[in-house]
Order: sequence, then structure tokens, then C-alpha cells
Amino acid sequence: DAQIVIGARSAVFAPLENLGLIIVDEEHDSSFKQEESLRYHGRDVAIVRARQQNAVIILGSATPAITSFYHATRKKFKLLKMKSRIGGRSLPTVEIVDLKNKEKNNSLFRKKLLVALQDNFANQKQSILLLNRRGFSNSMICRDCGTIAECRHCQVSLNLHKSRRRLLCHYCGFTLPEKTICETCGSINLFPVGFGTERVEEEVRLLLPEARVARLDSDKASDRKVFMKVLQAVRAQEIDILVGTQMIAKGLHFPNVTLVGVVWADGGLSFPDYRSAEKTFQLIAQVTGRAGRGDTHGNVIVQTMQPQHYSIFLAANHRYEELARKELEIRGHAGFPPFVRLVSMRVEGLSEEGTRRRALEIGSEARLWVKLRGYKSDIAILGPAPAPIEKLRNMYRWQVLLKAEQLGPLHDLADHCLRLFKNKGAEKVILDVDPESML
Repeated sequence: DAQIVIGARSAVFAPLENLGLIIVDEEHDSSFKQEESLRYHGRDVAIVRARQQNAVIILGSATPAITSFYHATRKKFKLLKMKSRIGGRSLPTVEIVDLKNKEKNNSLFRKKLLVALQDNFANQKQSILLLNRRGFSNSMICRDCGTIAECRHCQVSLNLHKSRRRLLCHYCGFTLPEKTICETCGSINLFPVGFGTERVEEEVRLLLPEARVARLDSDKASDRKVFMKVLQAVRAQEIDILVGTQMIAKGLHFPNVTLVGVVWADGGLSFPDYRSAEKTFQLIAQVTGRAGRGDTHGNVIVQTMQPQHYSIFLAANHRYEELARKELEIRGHAGFPPFVRLVSMRVEGLSEEGTRRRALEIGSEARLWVKLRGYKSDIAILGPAPAPIEKLRNMYRWQVLLKAEQLGPLHDLADHCLRLFKNKGAEKVILDVDPESML
């Protein structure tokens, strides 16, 4: 009997018969993609459902997905713009700080950001510090032989979580004690490299000992009571500086936050993902929107090693459409969505050689199928190749990527390969249409 249903991704399946309106808020967010078992994108399901039930659908975002913007330029969607902030407030002033310009101190914060934090605290205003990496450091290295401490089940380095006194794999949860030995040479002389939100929090407390500091990342948010307690404390102005990952970048309204600092803006640009620039822009633009939501003008300081990178420069200047058009130009030349559709066929298995062999068989079968059906000029087959993370949760991973302008032939090819190899051998074949993660 409910007239309005509010929910996360699965709410798109709510059994409403007389459906008239669907609103997908923050439609660009990658969390709308269900990555396990039945794979689907909540936004795309919402679009199909609205069409089937003759309902209106609104895709809302300050930084729309490039594919959504493209559909708007092609008149598939209608583009509506909000040209000012609520209450007519001005957009915050954004300043880029080049991390290549060395300073005498070894702090995570350049002088400009540190002084801004000090001034904001002195003026009884609140600040947000964003770093999209949790933990204290992102790896531990042996001083004696140079080995990086790795997860025993995944091909990734272990992150130091100082608050737990553990080394932790962010993919499978495997842990070792902080005071561990090098598995190559037996040395106990390991040291942390890189930094995460825990280290940012620690450094803020050292530099501003009188400030009330809190941290929000997935470590903290795993306990909902702790998560809500921190949000309520920030809202009640009982916290001076909030440190966090991308979860603090959107959807939060704290009128007394007048300063946002992006500690390191470059992290996402190194990912093997054709959307890395888009995601970097979105993260900076979204967290920028947390500053100056009250009566006081907001300021944002972005620290980066790549101040001239278009995603960072355009985000700092609030120029989304320029970013979108540049990305469309790049993707058009390179042959990436929205100009083509992608289907990933990933092979996973306990045997490294068996997984490689099965992936090669699928690649050969796919090329033969394309040739026999005359699709050679329409479908591109990339791989087989090891996945960027070649081993995850004890499973070796290879993938074949299919590209075509139309989804129909890709569906036929993927279905053919799945039927042929699904129950053949111990390896598992996983299909993902329009994959959100390329890892």
C-alpha cells in the first residue's frame, strides 16, 4: 500500500503496480552495479522498468556518468540543469597545490593546506579531509631484501592498519600481526610505505592537538552505530576536522564546513580503467560540494602530483561539460563506451595453468565463432590475458574482453561460450555485461 518507496539498489524491484516516477539519485555512483551473482546495474534496470510501466524517470547527479551525458546529447535523455546552488550560494573557491614543489617538512600537508586548517580551527569552522584510501599505509617493505608483504590468497600487498595492529588484505580479509617477519628473508625490519586515512588522522592530531578529530571510512562504517555517532557529532559541531574516504564526499550536509582538503587527488588515475579520469573528476567535484553549504563561503585545497591533468584542473574549475566532451572525444578514438558495448568473460580457477588454458580455449572459440558468422569487422576480441589482479581469494583469474557497437552479437557470442564451457572442467566462467570494474 506504500505510495513512496525509498531504498538502495534493490529498491528498483519493489512491487509497485501503479508506478509513475522513479528517481535515481547520484546516478553516476558505481555502487548501483551489483557485482556478485546476478549482475545488474540499478540505473539501467530502473530505465527499463520506467519504460515498461510508462513512468517518468529522473537520473540525478552533479557529475553525471559520461554515458548518461552522451545519451542527453543524442536526445535519448532530456538534459535539465540546476544553474545555481540552493539559496543562491556561490560555489567554493578551489585551489590546486602542486606536490612536486617540495617543502622542508615531511608532512602530508603542504603549508597552504596546513595554514588553512589552522585558520579554520581558530575561527571555529569545520573542515573535511579526503583521502580515498583506508588504513595507515598501503604496503610494508622489508629493508633488508626489498620484498613487499603480500596477501597469501591474493596478488596484492597488505595494508597496515595501525589501529588494529594488523596487516590486512582489503580484498579477502587475510591478516598478519603488525610485527611480522619478511616471508622471503626472515627479517623483522619491515617499514610502512604510502599513507591512508589512519595516517592522515594521526598527523592531524599531532599538528592540531586541540582539535577534535574523527575518521569515517569503511573500517568505521562497518559498525553502523559508530558511523551514525560520528555523523551526529559533526552535525552538532562537536567535531572540528573529519577525515575520510569517498563516503564523506557526497550526500552530507554540514553547514559549518567551510574548508575541504583533498590530501592526494591522483590515486584513482593510476587504475587500469578507461573511466579513471571520469571517476577522479567526480570524486573531487563531489567533495568540493561539501564546502560552503551554509552562510560562509567555502574553500577547497586540492593536493596533486598532476596539477595539469584535465580531470583535476576541470574539477577545480567546476567545468563538468568540458570534462564530458573531452572524455567522449578520447573514448570515441579509443573505442570505449558509450560508443561500444563491453562484455567481460572472466575465467577463475584454483589451478594457474588450468585457468590460463581454459581462457585460451575461450579466446580461440570466440574468434572462430566471429569468423564463421561474418562478424569479424563488428566484434573486437581483446585477450585472453591475466586480470590486473591475477589472483584473488585463492582463485587465479584470466579474462577475455568483447567489444562491439551493438549488444546483440555480443550476447550471442557470450551465450555460445558460456554454454560450451560452463560445465567443462573445474574452472568457472563469469560473464559481466558493461563491467563496472576492470580489475
